Formats: sequence, structure tokens, C-alpha cells
Amino acid sequence: MNDEDFITAIEEVVSSAAINDTISNLSSPPGRKPAKALVQQSLWFNALSDSDKKMLKAIVASAVNESVFGFLCVLDGVRAISDTEEGNNLSLIHGDTLLNDPALESLHDLYKNV
Repeated sequence: MNDEDFITAIEEVVSSAAINDTISNLSSPPGRKPAKALVQQSLWFNALSDSDKKMLKAIVASAVNESVFGFLCVLDGVRAISDTEEGNNLSLIHGDTLLNDPALESLHDLYKNV
């Protein structure tokens, strides 16, 4: 797996899954006894018009994508999670491959290009 394969996988198994799962859970809460808050959200969601549901899905997608982008910025070291420089130097390795190699295109830039 290289950095581009990683971003494609993240888009599929993290971003798209989070968006689709959120909308699916709103449409029909899972489980025998879903949380009361989710049931209330579902009642509200299911009362929306189709255009409002579409708008909400776009908002959820934006929120998910911004979250993933921010996390990738942390992995790339361009968004600090620590007050010390050393605490912001993270390495993401798959097998023998450094996926967030500073010599290559940043993961967050690759994500925006997906």
C-alpha cells in the first residue's frame, strides 16, 4: 500500500462509510432498543422533505470530510496536537512503507484530490 492507496481506502472505509451509516441510522435506528436521542433524531429526519434530507446528507458529508482532513493534517504534522515540535512528528507506516513521508505529497492534499 502506498500513500494514494491509503487515501483511497480511507475515503471508502472511513469517510463514505461514516456518511452512509449516519444517514442509515437516522432513517432507521439499529438495534432492538436504540438510544432515545437517536429515535428522536430519526423521527425528525424522517419528517423532512426529500430535498431537506439531501441537504442534511451534504452537511454530514462536509463534517465527515473536514474531520478526516483535519486528522490527516495532524498525521502530516501541519496541525499541532502538542506544544512541542517533537510531539507533532508522527509516522504512519504500513508494512515497510512510510505513508506520510514529508518528501511526498501530503496525505491531506491527496485526500482533497480524491
